[in-house]
Amino acid sequence: MANHSSRPNIDLAAGKQVLNEHLPRVLSLRGKTLAELGWQQPSDRTLLVPMHGIHQGVGEDYLLRLDFLTGKDWPPSAKFVNPVTFDYQIGADQHHLPIITSPELHVHSAYQGNDGRTIQLICCSAVFQYYDVVHGGEDSILWRSSDTFLTTLSAVERAFVTHYSGRFPRHGG
Repeated sequence: MANHSSRPNIDLAAGKQVLNEHLPRVLSLRGKTLAELGWQQPSDRTLLVPMHGIHQGVGEDYLLRLDFLTGKDWPPSAKFVNPVTFDYQIGADQHHLPIITSPELHVHSAYQGNDGRTIQLICCSAVFQYYDVVHGGEDSILWRSSDTFLTTLSAVERAFVTHYSGRFPRHGG
């Protein structure tokens, strides 16, 4: 189980295994195939998931990239990416991020960690980066080894429904 006081260790082989185990379970729960959901799997450790938000009657599409970097004790890495490059460049791609601020999830376009790194951070205990920046919090929200990436997707989807406020501007943010 994840904890608030240590950073996760990268184990790409375990990440691949987790995606292989969890993907069929999640697809079964959703009752659809990858293609029917519009999801893409560009590698054996990466999943691209379309997301949609509606703010003031305007709908906007986003692409969430999940990377499985470790075993079951930690959640997948999650970030919103440019739909052309499938990546995120700080200072250039912030307009591909949703503005979401909820009690469960907050999107930062450029978060400066205590270690000096600046990253996009989906601040949510169901996301790898939350632990990688050694974020504190209540033990009741910790990722559990029995969780699947559906926990991550559900947290992001809930935040879109309840706290989505549009798109980050092209410059700034």
